[in-house]
Amino acid sequence: MSVVKAYYDGTTFFPIEALQIPIGRVVNLTIVEEDAPSPEIAKKLAELARINSNLEKLNEIEPLPPEFDEILSQRVNFTRTLEL
Repeated sequence: MSVVKAYYDGTTFFPIEALQIPIGRVVNLTIVEEDAPSPEIAKKLAELARINSNLEKLNEIEPLPPEFDEILSQRVNFTRTLEL
């Protein structure tokens, strides 16, 4: 049995320290409330929650079509004219 301190942002628990738990492992969570985090920590947690939300949205996007690789493999020449 391990005890892990974490902050909760309303939907997700964020551990204060790194965990050595395999991904996908089911754990039992017992909640013992402590004082609220400082405003600085709360701000960082809100930013982390925003980043996590954006990453979840990226997982919902369809992968790029095969044509994308074909387009990238083509050589493109850019020319620029500089007027003095």
